[in-house]
Amino acid sequence: MIQSLLQVNSAVVAASLLLLIIFHYVRVYFRQGLRNLPGPLFARFSYFYRLFMVYKGDGPAQYRKIHDEFGPIVRVGPNEVSIADPAMIPVIYGIGSKFTKTPFYATMAPIYEGQVLDSMFTARDTTYHKHLKNSVSQIFSMTNMKNFEVYADECTQIFISEMLHLEGKPVDFSNWLQWYAFDVIGSITFQRRFRFLEERRDVDNMIGKIDMGLQYVKILGQLPYLIPMLQWALLNKYIQRINIFPDTLDRFTKIERYDNSTAAKDTKRTDFLAQLREKEKKSGRISQTDMVNHLSNNLLAGSDTTAISLRAIFYYIVQDPHVYTKLQNEIDEADRNNMLSEYITYEECLRMPYLQAVMKEAMRLHPGVGFPLERFVPPEGAEICGRRLPGGTNVSISAPVIHHNKEVYGEDANLFRPERWLEAPFEELKAMNRYFFAFGYGARTCIGKNISIMEMGKFVPQIFRHFNVSWASPAPEWITHAAWFWKQSGLIVRLERRKFGKGP
Repeated sequence: MIQSLLQVNSAVVAASLLLLIIFHYVRVYFRQGLRNLPGPLFARFSYFYRLFMVYKGDGPAQYRKIHDEFGPIVRVGPNEVSIADPAMIPVIYGIGSKFTKTPFYATMAPIYEGQVLDSMFTARDTTYHKHLKNSVSQIFSMTNMKNFEVYADECTQIFISEMLHLEGKPVDFSNWLQWYAFDVIGSITFQRRFRFLEERRDVDNMIGKIDMGLQYVKILGQLPYLIPMLQWALLNKYIQRINIFPDTLDRFTKIERYDNSTAAKDTKRTDFLAQLREKEKKSGRISQTDMVNHLSNNLLAGSDTTAISLRAIFYYIVQDPHVYTKLQNEIDEADRNNMLSEYITYEECLRMPYLQAVMKEAMRLHPGVGFPLERFVPPEGAEICGRRLPGGTNVSISAPVIHHNKEVYGEDANLFRPERWLEAPFEELKAMNRYFFAFGYGARTCIGKNISIMEMGKFVPQIFRHFNVSWASPAPEWITHAAWFWKQSGLIVRLERRKFGKGP
């Protein structure tokens, strides 16, 4: 008798649980404002559809594919909507927009002294973001880039010297460009290189640890209910012992090591830390935690994005003989006319229009970030692509999707053609620039973009000025993997010294 009752009760419990699950999925499926949106059936029920789209590292292609199939507005999760309409960029991301960042960004906030250290990138609170930005906006301004050029030049000199030693041999530019970018941003940030270039390796596995951390971002970021658990884990003292962020990075961002150093008192220093200290002396409003915040943000965000863009620029140039010849001629002509310094200045590189077009086109086809930029619809709801979406809906736009829009970039938007930036009529060019999304948009535009553009604009022509660069991989193409950053590998080239031009 008791056994029969237990069996009946078990059946009732199982049936009740099944009904609850069915009710939950029906409720999610028919969520008001989202139920009529196009999209894959499975995506309406589960967050695992988004995980399926990105876990292999081909998220950019998967998002383009889904928009090609379903149109400019697609439901990709129970509460997630992906947008491919360029006109929605200023609506969602524009200055004054009420759309706020989602918890996804919390997956990239490092830990400092046992606390989550939200940066300008990860901060969801607009007031705190404004506080951080206001303290350093002048340092990141275009007019201040001249102060950072000497640090880029020092690293370029080392890079060229190393390439001369490797002349004629296959060189993995995938690694070398990352080492270069990391050493440059270290030098710019606090006048101290990590010596990736001299040691020809990932010092202290700093890059490897960041890559490992991004794999967690890639997976857990698609499952919002796990993000609070991730934050708890990162704050756990036992888990902190296997911190995914580099220990050396933590050591180098300790402000105390500079307090009594000769370098800190050197009035000739123009690096980021020296300028930040000067601002702190005048205003007294920059705390030590904020200083560490800015320094670590520079290093964690400023190396990968620039390295990715440099890889893209070199890859597309080397793979396209027409572009290679045209760019080489522009550099050589400037050199013959004595328009270039021993180390090309930022101002000089801006006077090479084809170089600027090549750089922009490479970043268009392969932006540094391969994932959608998520935002919550404000509580009152919003009209997106002609649909009324309820407050709290997670909406996002992806640069790899928007940069392939044929209405903006032409029928050949899938092709690498730098000339589009030089030949487009004024109104078309205006639209191309307006919807160029490689550095984000609005108040949350990447604050370090001027450093990245300066660094690339000086370095790329300097290399082609001194070397012939050719493809040296047995494979016809590179390999790409998107885990937030859209990184590349397999960029194998061979360098040979050029007879024309000034010596290194």
